Amino acid sequence: MARVLGPEQYGIFTSTSALGAILALLIQFGLPVLLNREVSANPEVGSKLTSRFIILELLTSIPVFFLLFPIAILMGYHEENTLIICYIVVFSEICRAMKMTLRGTLKGMGWFRTETVSVALERAATVLISLGVLYATKSLILVVISIVVVRLLDILILMYYLNRKLPVWSPFTIREGWDSLRMAYPFALSGVLWILYYQVDLVMLQAIGVTVEAGYYSAAYKVMEMFFALPRVIFQVVFTRFAKYHANDPSRLPEQLYKATRLLLIGVLPAVILAGFLQQILLPLIYGQEFLRSVYSLAVLLPSLGISMFGNLAQRFLQATGQEKSLPNILFWTASGNVIINWFLIPRFGGPGAAIATLISEIALCLLGLQIMIGTGYAHIGKQIRAIALLSLFAAACPSFIIYGLNPAIGIALIIGSLLAILYLFQRRRFLGEANPLV
Repeated sequence: MARVLGPEQYGIFTSTSALGAILALLIQFGLPVLLNREVSANPEVGSKLTSRFIILELLTSIPVFFLLFPIAILMGYHEENTLIICYIVVFSEICRAMKMTLRGTLKGMGWFRTETVSVALERAATVLISLGVLYATKSLILVVISIVVVRLLDILILMYYLNRKLPVWSPFTIREGWDSLRMAYPFALSGVLWILYYQVDLVMLQAIGVTVEAGYYSAAYKVMEMFFALPRVIFQVVFTRFAKYHANDPSRLPEQLYKATRLLLIGVLPAVILAGFLQQILLPLIYGQEFLRSVYSLAVLLPSLGISMFGNLAQRFLQATGQEKSLPNILFWTASGNVIINWFLIPRFGGPGAAIATLISEIALCLLGLQIMIGTGYAHIGKQIRAIALLSLFAAACPSFIIYGLNPAIGIALIIGSLLAILYLFQRRRFLGEANPLV
């Protein structure tokens, strides 16, 4: 899309998608995450909540459609085609909410292979069909419609599959539906603040910047998201394990934290550091020379992965262990801080300013999340993860420093030193605590 439509049209798509993603969390209302946790803790009872949660999401989508028009106008989406794209994107997000709910059941059951196949088929069909529509019509509206059609068909097929494997349908009263929404409320609030925290950059670039700048920043952000997919895969698995062991064997949670941190350090951090050295190659290769300006934003966004993955780990742990009510407060303050920093930096620096705001907010969010974890009986492990997270941020930032002027020998020495310090902190007995891993 970026290559065929150019930065301006691509900027319209990404900024409307960002608005749709923010509103989508009102539709999901935290139900997919809650379902994942409930199915993990009690598969036989939890799976019966699937149909209830999907019906609730259809109901929560109704007020979102009424809110969309005034919000779109307020954010500067005045043109008729842009408004149409906004509505199609929100309908697409309704489909996405239902798919996330069905995936919550699959993950809760531990059927990660089935989930992988389902997601792979959906994404492959989306890419192939939307690409065909794009090259045939060069119409952004028709491309977005094709995405909606693929998602809708995918949901029907997956629902049929689950219905043959599990009891996913059960009658419920209005009171039971309301109780489910009350249980999901902390997840919903955290989700809205979370997506606002991540998507506000693009929305504000559209509102107070220029559309083409949103296109450049989005290209950098999409490249960063490709690498963020690595820890996201890990979080899908560890969240289920955290919830399962919290419900059935809490004494094994420290061991699960150790394994999760090990996966992040082995599977993600080296890839982020390598991507830092390749950033000037990746963007032109994927998006074309027209998007070369995006490198300035990517140089800031990539290092943020070094610390954000540990912030995500802390948040998933708190949600899985029934401490989700502690998250909305820190997400509110970090999201508010992100908006304020963006408000000052975007008019002056454009996309790179938005990237700096994201980096600052990621650091704050990670440290606050780990601080809550430290205060809930995991003080030693939380402090170890905090030190490892800060060292990971520094190691991930060194390639950008080298590209923009730092002596390569000094930069590589700093990376090696940071990695050695991480290995020292991550020794099993030192990480878990020799006496009591919960102290």
